[in-house]
Amino acid sequence: MLHRRRFVSAVVFVFSCLTGPFAPAQAGELPPHLDTPLTAGSNEFGIWANYSPQSFVFDGTSRDRKLFLANLQYARTLLASRTAALKYTVDLIPLALENQPTQFYLVNGKTLRNPAATIYGTGANPIGLQVNFGARRVEPFLSGSVGFLYFARQVPVVGSSQFNYTANLGVGIEVFSHSGRWFTVGYKYHHLSNAEGAPLNPGLDSNMFYTGFSLLRRK
Repeated sequence: MLHRRRFVSAVVFVFSCLTGPFAPAQAGELPPHLDTPLTAGSNEFGIWANYSPQSFVFDGTSRDRKLFLANLQYARTLLASRTAALKYTVDLIPLALENQPTQFYLVNGKTLRNPAATIYGTGANPIGLQVNFGARRVEPFLSGSVGFLYFARQVPVVGSSQFNYTANLGVGIEVFSHSGRWFTVGYKYHHLSNAEGAPLNPGLDSNMFYTGFSLLRRK
């Protein structure tokens, strides 16, 4: 139950961070001299590569894990003002790879062997928000999303679950080109947990670095 409460708290924190500082206004309020790429109703279609070279212990307890995610993303600008733009995002994850070494655990007095492997998975982040700041060609942003990953075998340890919930919170920079493309680099904290849906739920925390680009279609 502790991991489940922490997971729910993490989700609430993600979306309070994203929606708290945003004061909505219509895109038409932007002064005409600003070369802003985002207006309310804009649509984006993008692709991202995310990589974590090493897991760490924060809410989860799994160590020495690497995680790679390939994302296809759709984003729609909901609101835009002089200082910020709010996007809704949804991600499809056709490729997730979790790499782990051989490790041994003591569970209920028995030794559990978790074999070395690279485990394939797939998933989605159906609910996401992103706030861009500045309304210019180079925009810092804060983002967060929640979703799930389903792996070919139990992750992050034997005795846990193939199905895991995910939550992440990130920061980055987007650079807009006049050809209608965003180029993005960023960092996000990524948490994976089965929310006590299996006998074991060690959880997995990852520092993820990512890059990608997207095509912008204004309304």
